[in-house]
Amino acid sequence: MKNIISTGMLCLLLAGCSMINRERVPDEVPNWRVGYTMPSLYPVRVTKAYGINTQEDWTSILHTHSQFMTVSSLKRVKEYLPNYDGYGLPLHLFTTASYSQVQYTNHLPDKVVLYWTSLFDAKFYITELDVTPKMKALMYTQQHHVESDGIKRTCYQSQFDFGFLPNGQVKVWLEGCGKYTYVTELSPTSMPDTDYNSITSKQYSQATEYVKKRAKKAHATLTPIPWDKVNKIYLSKNYIVDQLH
Repeated sequence: MKNIISTGMLCLLLAGCSMINRERVPDEVPNWRVGYTMPSLYPVRVTKAYGINTQEDWTSILHTHSQFMTVSSLKRVKEYLPNYDGYGLPLHLFTTASYSQVQYTNHLPDKVVLYWTSLFDAKFYITELDVTPKMKALMYTQQHHVESDGIKRTCYQSQFDFGFLPNGQVKVWLEGCGKYTYVTELSPTSMPDTDYNSITSKQYSQATEYVKKRAKKAHATLTPIPWDKVNKIYLSKNYIVDQLH
């Protein structure tokens, strides 16, 4: 009997120990998501995305799909941001492709990993975002925002927004509550020879030709890259831009 009780107590203690490492996250905090935005003239395709939490020992896969050419269409973006020129990064609810996790959690990852392709020149990049304690603190902070219907509601900045640039750089914002909080600009951690699905640059030739036709139709040139235009962001008047301090 003593052995049974001791074993039971040990199991309880072990279970308790395993729970100590888990973050205590209120239920009302939304599940985190990712969003992708890109210049219309320099579209990209994300082929794999996931978040990793090393402390809790999990990997959360994010949904991806291939309709980035449609989302980044110049005509479509200008419907929401009329002054958009095709070169900058459009930050708007309907110009940012937003994706959820396959298996939901509101516990934040320690790292977000993206495999993506620049369709303008068929180059492949891997980008890794380290989610800092400051980022987590902001994303777990309850805020308030007056919605378009005039009602003040609680909200969270629970979405990572990635803005892809044609040289492999990626700008990062935290989005929610009517604001974009700028976090950092990332250089690629790696430039593999193929995309995540082992598709080569040669196999992307049809996509790169389409990008050239899109630019020609817009009476725009792709090279040399006009960085003064590409580094500009376009924002809905209903949103504000902040910076993580």
